[in-house]
Amino acid sequence: MTVNNRNIKIFLIVIFLSFLVFAHPLPAQKKPRIVPVGVARVQELATQSSYSYPGTVQAWATTKLASEVEGRVKAMLFQEGDYVKKRTPLVKLRIDPLILQRRLVRAEKKMVEIRLEELLAGTRTETIEAARSAVAQSEAKVHLAENELRRIKKLFKEGVLSLDEFDKADSQAQAARAELEEKQSVLNELVAGPRAEKIKQETANLKAAEARLQMIQDDINRATIKAPFNGYIVKKETEVGQWLEKGDPAVSMIAAKPLKVEIHVPQFQFNRIQMGASARIIFEHFGPTGGEKVFKGTVVEKIRVGDPVSRTFPVRLKVSRPNSQLAPGMLVRVELKVGKRRDKTLFVPKDAIVRTPRDTSVWIVRQARDKTMKAHKVAVQTGRHEKNLIAVQFDKHKIKPGDWVVVQGNERLKPKMRVKIISRIQ
Repeated sequence: MTVNNRNIKIFLIVIFLSFLVFAHPLPAQKKPRIVPVGVARVQELATQSSYSYPGTVQAWATTKLASEVEGRVKAMLFQEGDYVKKRTPLVKLRIDPLILQRRLVRAEKKMVEIRLEELLAGTRTETIEAARSAVAQSEAKVHLAENELRRIKKLFKEGVLSLDEFDKADSQAQAARAELEEKQSVLNELVAGPRAEKIKQETANLKAAEARLQMIQDDINRATIKAPFNGYIVKKETEVGQWLEKGDPAVSMIAAKPLKVEIHVPQFQFNRIQMGASARIIFEHFGPTGGEKVFKGTVVEKIRVGDPVSRTFPVRLKVSRPNSQLAPGMLVRVELKVGKRRDKTLFVPKDAIVRTPRDTSVWIVRQARDKTMKAHKVAVQTGRHEKNLIAVQFDKHKIKPGDWVVVQGNERLKPKMRVKIISRIQ
């Protein structure tokens, strides 16, 4: 009985298994899976060594505007932090004494002009005629005095008149002749006109007056301190009412643009940096938005005096088209290419790199013999960055320039898996 029961159980189990087999047949073989991917070309580029340095933004020019004349500060026309344009008045000094000096010199100049004009015009006819009349009168006096002298001389010889009378007549005759010579000299001078030396003297006096007037006007103009360039006011160096001597600082300001960035490079890289070399200047944003802003830079200064402690040398770069986001004193990061271009290197987009704990690889898409596209895994070592590209090295030359490398969908791939290219990224 026990044996029969056992057989019955076995029979039932066989029937149940048969039912399962016929009721659920084995599934048919699945078709190969095709993964959609996006690809990009492998590029071969000639590159340079690139280094990253911390840098500090500096103003292109920093200046302290000093007073060029002495005087009391009358007005301050700015506030610290203001942006001012070139030639904007910033500080005014009291100029009342200079205005008075200008009036005095103008009056002196006018007097010299009148005298010079009179000299250049020559002697008036009326004046010459008056001088001729005076000469004629002197000639008459001389004629009268000489006749009187001859008469007295005769009487003196006859013993009628004394010696004193003769001497007196002789003196009067000499005085008349001297007066005639004087009048004749005046007439000759008037007829000849002004002397050239006198005209030159008055001309020199006029030029001197004009020069003094220009100097006073220049002092008046310099009594207003103006901005030498477009920039920002950094510090107020004086106050209204303060007396300023020549050279005393009044205001400090910096140029608005361009800006420059100073970096310090090690001595073994200093000589490899070329004047005019290009660089990327990266300003990192902080706060809720985050992100970064990139500017172009050019090496414009290499300072050949290094820090004896750190053995680094200053290099300065001009920032192209800076905006209001950059200000002197800010910290930036500078990516600078040094040395000459090296041999060509293969680059792939950064999205093509697949990193796992075991290896770093990329997926290359090639056409198989059956005309299908398949993915091939290639282990690589990454190198320098060039914008959105990264250099790769590999063994046995498994990657060639122009190969298609997967940049989208590479996380789902397995070796020799069939793929379908749905996008090509240039």
